[in-house]
Amino acid sequence: MNNDDLLRRAIELAEEAGAAGNRPFGAVIVAPGGEVVAEGQNRVAATGMVTEHAELTAITAAIEAGRADDLAGATIYASGEPCPMCSAAVVWAGITHVVYGAAEADFAAVIGGHPRFSLSCADVIASSDANVTVSGPNLRDETLGPFLRYAAQHGRD
Repeated sequence: MNNDDLLRRAIELAEEAGAAGNRPFGAVIVAPGGEVVAEGQNRVAATGMVTEHAELTAITAAIEAGRADDLAGATIYASGEPCPMCSAAVVWAGITHVVYGAAEADFAAVIGGHPRFSLSCADVIASSDANVTVSGPNLRDETLGPFLRYAAQHGRD
C-alpha cells in the first residue's frame, strides 16, 4: 500500500467514527517494513474519555497488542492534523513520520470545536528533540468528506 492508500484507510476509519457519533478522525500506524501495526478511531463521545483521539487509540492498540517495539520508526497516517496532545504522543511513542489529511484550520471551519490551539502538529513536533517528519495536508478534498458529512448530521460543536 502507498501513502495515499494508507491515508484513505484512515479516512474510512474517520467515516466509521463519525457514523458512530464521534468526531470523524481515524489513524493507521505502519511499521518501517510496511506492515500495518494498529488502527484507531476517535471514541471521545462513545467513551467520555477526552484522550480517546484516533492517534492515541491507535498507539494504545499497538501497545496492548504487544507491538510497542514496532512503533519505533513507524509512520502514522491521520485523517486530520494531529492535535498537540497526539503530536506529543507520536514523539513519545518513537513514531518518526506523520502523514495527515485535512489541516486543523480546514476541518475546524467545518465542524467547529473548542478549545483550539495555535500550535500546529509540525510546531509541536519541532519543539522536541525528536527527528520526525510531518507531511500534510494531503488528499484535502477526500479527507474533508467525513467532516462535511458529520457536520450535516450533527452540526458544529
